[in-house]
Amino acid sequence: MFSGVVVDSVSGDPLVGATLSIEGSRIGAFTRIDGTFEIPNLVDGVYTVHIRYIGYIGKTVIVQVKGAVKLRVALAPSAVLLPEVSVTGSMEQSLERMSSQSIAVLSPEDLDRHRGQTLGESLKEVPGVTVLQTGPSISKPVIRGLHSQRVRVINSGISQEGQQWGGEHAPEIDPFSADRIDVMKGAAGVEFGAGAIGGVIRIHQRPLRVTQGFGGELTLNAFENNRQGAASLLLEGGLSVIPGVGWRAQGSVRKAGDSRTPEYGIGNSGFEELDGSLSAGYERGPLTIEASYSRFQTELGIYRGSHVGNVDDLQRAITAGRPPVEYPFTYDILAPKQEISHQTWSGILRYRIPGIGQLQAQMGWQGNHRQEYDAHRRWFDTTAASSQPAFDLTLTSYTLDVKFLHEPVGNFFGTVGVSGMRQTNVGNSLSFLIPNFRSYTAGVYAIEEWNAGPFSADAGLRIDAFQTRVYPYAPKSIQDTELRYTAVSGAVGARMELSPAWSIGATAGTAWRPPSVNELFSNGVHHGTAQFEIGDPLLTPERSLSLDVTIKHFGEAHRGELSVYSTTIDGYISLLPEAQPTLTLRGLFPTFRHAQTAANLRGLDGLAEVRCFDFLRVGASFALVRGVRRSDNEALFQMPADRARTWLHVHLPDLAVLHEPYLEVGITGVMRQTRIPAGADYLPPPAGYTLADITFGSDVHVAGIRATLNASIRNLFNAAYRDYLSRFRYYINDPGRDIALRIQIPFGTVE
Repeated sequence: MFSGVVVDSVSGDPLVGATLSIEGSRIGAFTRIDGTFEIPNLVDGVYTVHIRYIGYIGKTVIVQVKGAVKLRVALAPSAVLLPEVSVTGSMEQSLERMSSQSIAVLSPEDLDRHRGQTLGESLKEVPGVTVLQTGPSISKPVIRGLHSQRVRVINSGISQEGQQWGGEHAPEIDPFSADRIDVMKGAAGVEFGAGAIGGVIRIHQRPLRVTQGFGGELTLNAFENNRQGAASLLLEGGLSVIPGVGWRAQGSVRKAGDSRTPEYGIGNSGFEELDGSLSAGYERGPLTIEASYSRFQTELGIYRGSHVGNVDDLQRAITAGRPPVEYPFTYDILAPKQEISHQTWSGILRYRIPGIGQLQAQMGWQGNHRQEYDAHRRWFDTTAASSQPAFDLTLTSYTLDVKFLHEPVGNFFGTVGVSGMRQTNVGNSLSFLIPNFRSYTAGVYAIEEWNAGPFSADAGLRIDAFQTRVYPYAPKSIQDTELRYTAVSGAVGARMELSPAWSIGATAGTAWRPPSVNELFSNGVHHGTAQFEIGDPLLTPERSLSLDVTIKHFGEAHRGELSVYSTTIDGYISLLPEAQPTLTLRGLFPTFRHAQTAANLRGLDGLAEVRCFDFLRVGASFALVRGVRRSDNEALFQMPADRARTWLHVHLPDLAVLHEPYLEVGITGVMRQTRIPAGADYLPPPAGYTLADITFGSDVHVAGIRATLNASIRNLFNAAYRDYLSRFRYYINDPGRDIALRIQIPFGTVE
């Protein structure tokens, strides 16, 4: 048998998805996640083997096979500036192919189609992923019916720690910064800790350029519906005076006015955003050091019609089906609104010990400052006081992650690690919703994988300890309370290659999540969602047991995936509507209370794409999820409705300055959600809907300048609809037709 590993010659990191081909035959292999490969059943002899990996200088070696032969190949990074999509193409398919779990990978090309939109909007076309929306500018991802604290967002290796407990608290991430996004569907608590019950979203930045030279990219966006303009400038380079040093700087800005449905404007739905980041790194032999800083800042308007003054106004707002007044378009952002800033410092060190493995340590600091402004003034307010935020919350997080990835020992390779976090939340608010707190988290874990030809298996175990202290808050008689939890997460998985194109994988795991402070102690008006929320201090941790089976097919002309999953959650916590709204000094609000039950979530999702001709691809995807209470089989609240999408992608011939142009037409259908708890909502679920979209894209070469053009129309026929997961579906429709234009212009030189 012929086997071995392919690595980066500079860092020693394994190269995932490198191709090996034997000259004069159709025999070959792809490298796995750890860079290893195997070509079994070769007869003894001398072979010429070509090793290729995009972004690296290829290599050809002569191998004499006699019995078992192992080869270590080190590829040198290429100094040629390549389009970003080419650099990551092999990585994306390899992650999807090689994992026993269902993983979707969004390449730079996929992300370019949604640049300038939120993280949730960028993921909407991934089967099994939907979004929880609060107006047209706020959305957060939902994976197989689970969201918020049950989905971990990892941004450049750091767990995103913002005020994610609110339905309208979207991840504070620059929409232009991601180079690749991996969506792991299903429990991943062994590696990523408590809270990864529903899945993990990993956001990767583009790697630092350490070769000499200077380059960058300018991105310009325009959106017609809310008259949004967006721009991002990225600059990067490597230093000639200090080989191995690279740097990157990026700045982004977005500004939008009020969105519009087919019939009316959505008052006070504009937003402004200003983001920036700096990164620098050094690579020399086995050592890599990187440091980065980023700042995200936004101001978001909240639809003003969601804040009402009494029972009659609330009933009229729900039954009217449209705003009580006609809102003219404006860029002004008035109360109710949110002002949010999020800063992150990160430092990472990697050191490869030849023949032993790689040690990696990453430290992070995050500061999240959230202010929410009420639409109503209190009876004692002065004009000056009315400009003060109702909520003023500052969350500070310190994180440390250390792990060791050992070199393959026979067919085994794996990771051991420890992680810790210290977090404080301090409020300086006129209103009460959550108390101040300080928490500590510590965990230790081990993951081991085994590969043998077409079969691979993995197993992992993690222990986490969690402590939080809630401090007295006089207005609501919150006592000094200390909570402690310790729990174990575990997972096993296996994958079998049925043929070079077909594989089947299965994972089983258990994960947990402690109740968050808002679920335990909230008691007040949450202005962003315009609802009165009540916690329960007797809530206990959630514990999940999940099983996922995935069949994958990657052929030359077609690809597909089908996943069937089942998740049982003991102590499932949900925010349920109460029969009676709550009247406060600031008006009347729908009342929601945190409650706990035993729940089952089952479903399936998948996709298929076929290349009919060299110029034509057709595809379809779907997702179904069923969530019920175990006690009486009653449906869970706010489960995504069944949905499907089909698309047709046509590759057009070059025309004048247009190179590699394409046209894609898609249709998304969403069924009405009929599985709802009886009498547990203020309004029946909205009707199902169908949306059409069309996209044209091309590389444009003009006067030696290469640019990428993308033009799209979402909701092509301007359909009026409301999504069941929209927080404002009680009052207004979702936005109508939106025409978007995106232009990317790369520039620069390398030596």
